Amino acid sequence: MANNEFGDFQTPRALAAKVLKAIPAQAWSRVLEPTCGVGNFLHEAIALDAELVGVEVQGDYVNSARLTTAEIIHRDIFDMHLGNDISWNADGPLLVVGNPPWVTNAQLSRFDSDNRPDRVNLKNLSGYDAMTGSSNFDIAEYIWLKLIAELQGQSPTISLLCKTQVARNVLEYCAQFKLPVSSASLHMIDAKKWFNVAVDACLFTISVNKGSANYTCDLYESLEASAPSRRFGIIDGKLVADVDAYKQGRMVDGSCPIEWRQGMKHDAAAVMELVEAGGPTTRSGHPVSVEDNYLFPLLKCTDVFRNRIGLSKWVIVPQRALSDDTQQLAHVAPELWAYLNANADVLDGRKSSIYRKRPRFCVFGVGDYSFAPYKIAVSGLHKSAEFRLVGPLRGKPVFFDDTCYLLPFENATEAAIVTALLDTEPARNFFRALAFWDAKRPITKKLLQRIDLSAVVSLADSSEVVGIAQKHLSEIELTASEEDLLQALERLVRVWAGEESISSAGDVFAAESLF
Repeated sequence: MANNEFGDFQTPRALAAKVLKAIPAQAWSRVLEPTCGVGNFLHEAIALDAELVGVEVQGDYVNSARLTTAEIIHRDIFDMHLGNDISWNADGPLLVVGNPPWVTNAQLSRFDSDNRPDRVNLKNLSGYDAMTGSSNFDIAEYIWLKLIAELQGQSPTISLLCKTQVARNVLEYCAQFKLPVSSASLHMIDAKKWFNVAVDACLFTISVNKGSANYTCDLYESLEASAPSRRFGIIDGKLVADVDAYKQGRMVDGSCPIEWRQGMKHDAAAVMELVEAGGPTTRSGHPVSVEDNYLFPLLKCTDVFRNRIGLSKWVIVPQRALSDDTQQLAHVAPELWAYLNANADVLDGRKSSIYRKRPRFCVFGVGDYSFAPYKIAVSGLHKSAEFRLVGPLRGKPVFFDDTCYLLPFENATEAAIVTALLDTEPARNFFRALAFWDAKRPITKKLLQRIDLSAVVSLADSSEVVGIAQKHLSEIELTASEEDLLQALERLVRVWAGEESISSAGDVFAAESLF
C-alpha cells in the first residue's frame, strides 16, 4: 500500500528482478537507486557485481535497505545534488534504477507532506521552473529531470517505474530543453497486479550522453516482450503516439480551422442532471418543475461513444454565458431559483476553485456555441475517436458534459460534411498516430485542434465524403442531396481558406427532414 505522505509504492522483489532483466544487458560498474525504500532493487542488483548506492529519506526504510551490501545515504533526494554529493569508489557505466513516488505536488500538499521539492529551477536545466512553478506537477517528473540534469556528465542509463503519462512528459521535456537523450524504451507493466492500483504504468529507460540526441521511444507491451510493438516520440517538434503511422497522419497534422469546445461543467450531477421519466425527475424519481427555457437534453461521453443519441437525461443550464448574473433568475425563473436554493448546500459546496468569485450556482463550458442546433461530438475518455452528428431533441439543442468535445453548427449540411471528413481514412490515420489510448483522457482539445480539415479535404475522395455525410444525416432523420452536400463542402473550403466569410456560409443550405 502507498505511504501517502511520501507517495511511494514499495516494489516487490519479483518485479525488481523482472525489471533488471528487461534493462539492456551491460557490465554495470555502479548502480544507484534513488528513493530506494527498503532497497528491493538493490537486493536484486547484488548479482550485477557492481558498486551499489541507495538514497532514502525515511529512517525505517533505511534500516531495511542496509541489510543489503549497498551504501545507503539517509538524505532527502530533493536536498542533494546527485552528481556532486555521491562519492563513488568505482568508475564506469552507471545504472540508475528504481521506483520514484507516483503522486503529484498538489496531492502531497493535501497530505501536508514536506517530502516535495521547492519550486525552483534545477541547475543546468533551463525552463524547468516553468513546470515546477505550477501548483500541480508530478513528483516523478521532477525526479526524472533532476537525475538527467545532475548526472548527465556521467552518461547514465536511467530506468524507473512510473506512470506512462510521466514517461511521455519526460520525453517531451527532454526534447524541449534539448537534453542529451540518445535512446529510450518503455515496457508496459500491470500496475493492478503489482501495486493494486488502476493506472497505466511502465518501466521507462533512457540513455543519456551516449550518442546523438534521439527523442523517439520503443514501446514493448510487457517486461518479457522481445520486440517493440511501436515507437512513439517527438517528430517535427510534436509528440506522436505511433512514429510509423505518423507517416500518413502527419499530412493532416496542423491546425483545425474550427474551434473545438468542451462540454458543460457543473460538478453537481445530483442537482443539475435530471432523468427523463415522462418529464424531468431526480435520480430518486421525484419530479422537478423548472422553467422550460433552462432545461436541455444531455448526453454524456458513453452516450456519445455508444451512439446512444436519444433523450434520457436533462441538464439545468442557468446561464447562457459565465458572466450572466444568476440573481436575475429569482425574477425571470422563480421555479428554477427555488430549486437551486433548495439544493444550495450541494452547489455552494463545490470545491473547485473555478467557482470562487463567480455568480452563485454558475456553470462552466457554456456560450453561444452551446445553443447551436447541430453539433459534432466525441468522447474524450474512450479508446477510439468516434464522432457523432447530433441534432435537436424535442426541439432543443443538446448539451454534453465536460468529458466530451464538440463543434457547433447552425447548418445541418455543413455539420454532416465535417462529421464525414472526421470519419475518413486520413483523419483516422491522424488519430491512430497521435492519440495515446492508454491515457486517462486520450482525446483532448489540444489534439483535436491539430487536425487540419483543409488537408483532409485534399486527401479524401469527395464522393466518399458525400456518402458518409448522407449516412450521418440519416441517423438524425435528415436528408440532403448530393449537389447540396458538394456545394457545402466547397463553401467550407473557401471559408477555411479565408475566401468567404463565416457569416455568409452558415445558412445557405439546410438539410430536409425525412418525415
